[in-house]
Amino acid sequence: MADSLRTARAAAGLELRVLVRAPVLLVFVALEAVTFVVLVSLFGLTGSRAPTAVVNEDGGPLAASFAAYLGAAHHSFALRPMTASQAAAQLRDGRLVAAITIPRGFSEEVASGRTVVLPVDVDNVDVDLTDDIQRAVPSAVAAFGRAHGFPGIRVAAAERDLIGHDTGYIPYLVVSALALDALVVAGALGALAVTREDERGTITQWRLAPTSYSWLLAGKLLVAATVSTAAVAVASAIVLAAYGISPTNVLGLLSALLLCVVIFTCVGACAGAVVRRSLPVAAVLFGLALPLYLDSGALEPERFDGPRIWALAHASPVYFAIGVLERAAHGLRVTPESTGWDVVVLCAWAGVSLAVASTLLGRRLATR
Repeated sequence: MADSLRTARAAAGLELRVLVRAPVLLVFVALEAVTFVVLVSLFGLTGSRAPTAVVNEDGGPLAASFAAYLGAAHHSFALRPMTASQAAAQLRDGRLVAAITIPRGFSEEVASGRTVVLPVDVDNVDVDLTDDIQRAVPSAVAAFGRAHGFPGIRVAAAERDLIGHDTGYIPYLVVSALALDALVVAGALGALAVTREDERGTITQWRLAPTSYSWLLAGKLLVAATVSTAAVAVASAIVLAAYGISPTNVLGLLSALLLCVVIFTCVGACAGAVVRRSLPVAAVLFGLALPLYLDSGALEPERFDGPRIWALAHASPVYFAIGVLERAAHGLRVTPESTGWDVVVLCAWAGVSLAVASTLLGRRLATR
């Protein structure tokens, strides 16, 4: 046992010296972790607050109230008060998605119970943004009518929340992005720890180890996981501070992040053992990262996207990683499977990946 530990420690020391001599790689690893968080944030930040002019030609109290309800429409408008001529010019120039005009006499007509036609000019260059405007305006009208007790509204929703708190879309996204961080950063470093031996021809020297080559692999992956943990920790600190996220379970979140790093380091080692070259394996990991992420419940719980997509998501470890992370950070159960089951599946991924990597390396050593 002592020889095994010394072998692993020696391999870890060698791997650490290799990484220290490549400071550019370490800098890019840290930047890569932060970049993926920013990338994912853009999914929620773009298109959610459409620049919209509000032209208030009435100026009465009900018109001001209605404008406030338009502004409160969730993730729909970024209202900009302006004149009719300004709105028309900016709409033509492509600087606005829509212009909503509150006509003269609005307050008086509404107070009298009469129907008011609300002109809405839309730049329908993008049907998705057009749909957002078409959904949000009636929603604001209904909220405005309910708040003032106007007749004619016969149905009102009585909302009963399953969860005792609301979670913003961006905080949900960026926490799930940490799973993508772990996949790409830890996966890449785990793969490089293996492919580097093949590319330099030093894998044949593993035969000289006084114990099983598996201890050499363990030592190298330990360093890869340690460096990945530091990079993911930087990204996590930025996420928590920048978005004001207070984790429901701090210890659980830290444990979940560490678990993800370990699992994806093992997955990367497996990919490295299969592909055997650094550039191709990096391309594979980067190419698969975003599709796996999008089909893993990162944007919303995957079970809401239909049974086929949901079933396909189970083939990715990212699906289970996001389930564990969201539970720890926000107290959300985004996978019908329990957190314990998610952890078991992730550990199974790590075990199978290590077994495949070790078997392939063993066969390679036997034929050289």
